[in-house]
Amino acid sequence: MVAVAGDDVQYKEQPNKQILEARIVDKMFSVVKEGICQGIYVVTPAGKLISRVNAGWPDPDAKQILVNIQLATQRYYQMPKSERLFSQVPDPVKDRIVFTKDQFYKPNGTLDLRVTKRGYAYPGMTTFDERHPKFIGFDRLWFKPSEWQQFFPQSLKVGAKTQIKGVPLERWVLHNHMQQASNAWDQSHIKTSSMVSEVTGVNGNLVDLSLKATYSMKADTKWNTGAYDGSLLGKIQYDLGASKFTKFEVVMLGWHHAGKFLDNMRAGELTQWVSSYTTLNPLADSDDRMIPGNWMWGYGLNWCKTR
Repeated sequence: MVAVAGDDVQYKEQPNKQILEARIVDKMFSVVKEGICQGIYVVTPAGKLISRVNAGWPDPDAKQILVNIQLATQRYYQMPKSERLFSQVPDPVKDRIVFTKDQFYKPNGTLDLRVTKRGYAYPGMTTFDERHPKFIGFDRLWFKPSEWQQFFPQSLKVGAKTQIKGVPLERWVLHNHMQQASNAWDQSHIKTSSMVSEVTGVNGNLVDLSLKATYSMKADTKWNTGAYDGSLLGKIQYDLGASKFTKFEVVMLGWHHAGKFLDNMRAGELTQWVSSYTTLNPLADSDDRMIPGNWMWGYGLNWCKTR
């Protein structure tokens, strides 16, 4: 039994409809009345759709979802094996669709950070709005060596400082790592910004640094009329002997004004406090396939090819 989550838009848009994976997905969703499929579905390995198991809107009903999964499981075992199981083992190379996203990868030596973000309570909030405090966003923030090396002053003596510019300064805010609700920011929306790194301690091979930054942003496009004013405070530790970060902790707190209501921002006050916490990714192994949310615009395939 296979649980299929999410949206089949990418499958519908990919050009090669003959690949086995595409045919299986088309088959399983061809009986869905809604057209575009969003949610959690239970499907047999042979591609037969059993049921949609979502329950509760806008607030998920966990108990009912569990009941729905149990009912789908019962239906699965009541089906003939010919409907449940696939008659051949798919080839992971020739039978699999390869999307552009699959070609995006993390360059060697990348500083791999995990971001947790959410908004604070505000008047008139509802759970139809992704700014609601009950929603927590998880994201990734990547800096390859040519980028993260800018966090270090030329001199690694206590008190040495450096002003950080470009990508290591901008990526914290341009790709919504500072807030749960997404906005379309670009460089022109950063009205003022400053980031300073300072060496605060040296103990053998261990170098400690502090990061301090401030941002003031204002956008005026059809996609974003919002504003953001926030501060960043971070502590970094790097092991020169092992050539690796042993600590990278950053907190951001800011005041976000949505500008106007959007599909994902529907009710209540347009202004709220937002915060995020960033640390070294504890799951950076071969099984961890999560990539940054804005990989296509913030990084891209060309980004992967250089250090």
